[in-house]
Amino acid sequence: MRFVFITVWKELKRRFNDPGGLLQAMLIPFAVGALIVTAVGGGGSSITAELMVTDLDDSFLSQGILSALGQGQLAEMITLEEVTLEDGEQRINKGESSAHLVIPAGFADAWLDRAPFTLPLTVNPSRSITPQLIRETLEALLDVGDYLHKVFGTEIELISQALQDGDTDFPVEDMSAGISGKMTGIAGLVFPPAVTVADATPQPEGTNFSAPLLMLPGILLMAAFFAANGQSSNFWAEREKGTLSRWVASPNAFFAYWVAQWFTAMLLTALVAAPIMLVGFFYVGISFEKYFTTLAWLTLTGPILFALLTLIQVMSPSRKTGSMIATLVMFPLLMIGGSFFPTEAMPDFIGALANYTPNGRVLEPMKGYFSGAHGASGLFADLWGILLVAVVLLFVAGHLSARRTLQ
Repeated sequence: MRFVFITVWKELKRRFNDPGGLLQAMLIPFAVGALIVTAVGGGGSSITAELMVTDLDDSFLSQGILSALGQGQLAEMITLEEVTLEDGEQRINKGESSAHLVIPAGFADAWLDRAPFTLPLTVNPSRSITPQLIRETLEALLDVGDYLHKVFGTEIELISQALQDGDTDFPVEDMSAGISGKMTGIAGLVFPPAVTVADATPQPEGTNFSAPLLMLPGILLMAAFFAANGQSSNFWAEREKGTLSRWVASPNAFFAYWVAQWFTAMLLTALVAAPIMLVGFFYVGISFEKYFTTLAWLTLTGPILFALLTLIQVMSPSRKTGSMIATLVMFPLLMIGGSFFPTEAMPDFIGALANYTPNGRVLEPMKGYFSGAHGASGLFADLWGILLVAVVLLFVAGHLSARRTLQ
């Protein structure tokens, strides 16, 4: 065991002699996480779209549309601003808003007469979500107008004809009676609702989901992957110095060397993950009672990433090729495993693949632990399976490295 401890200390000193590599393993995931969380809205606030409106019709109907967009939940999602036509065109071309809607003159008359009309909507091409939100909202309002025509078509025709003739003495009582009768008939069909929908999805107590919470496990695994990638090249460093051949000649020393590499991987994983996790727990609001349990989980499972990348290095014909292949393998695994985007935001087939990646198997239990879906026992439920795979990968890497060294 003394040889194991000496080797671990030597490996740690080697890593500390390259502080840039350790800082890179911590700062790159931290920066990526900060950028992504900032892009999706940090604390999980709702998306707000900015809509500029030019009302050239200035009718009761156009004002009704503006009033509908400025009330209730729509007012929380869409911020309205009335502008002139020239100002709206200039600002949307500069990308200062999500969209610019023009309500043309004659819009109300066209709607009353069921004549074709166009509502020009210019969207900001640099944005994708908010213009789509505005477009779908306007389409929903137009659908409401179509249904009003279908239900109250006769009454709307009376209003349209009276406006065209300039006649204000139209039969208000008859029209009111017709509207009242139709409302009574509709009320019998829709109140109370014939079908009641209830969400029966089980929600464990304490479960809480937010974009930063879903991103934090992936960021931690990214840091662990970078640390493992730096350590995996130790095979080539020892081989080029000739020390690996001496260890192969002494079976006990060779076995102790790989055991030391295993413990070094655990310590490096803890070293790079601890500060990121500290900031993440504070920002997301996760209870610090889970801090050391999560750190223990990452420390114990981190060697599987080292074992995978070391096997790639050992199987490669040269150090340069090994580093290139390891990097090419690492980034797709980071993408599929949920380090760049949560698996919940990916297509279903990619989310399913995450469960078959080493980092995905480590990430998903941690996500459930953070959200409150399960406790520490659920977090460590798959530990032995992950460790078994890591041992097999490292055993194969050690066996191949011995054969290559003796050739």
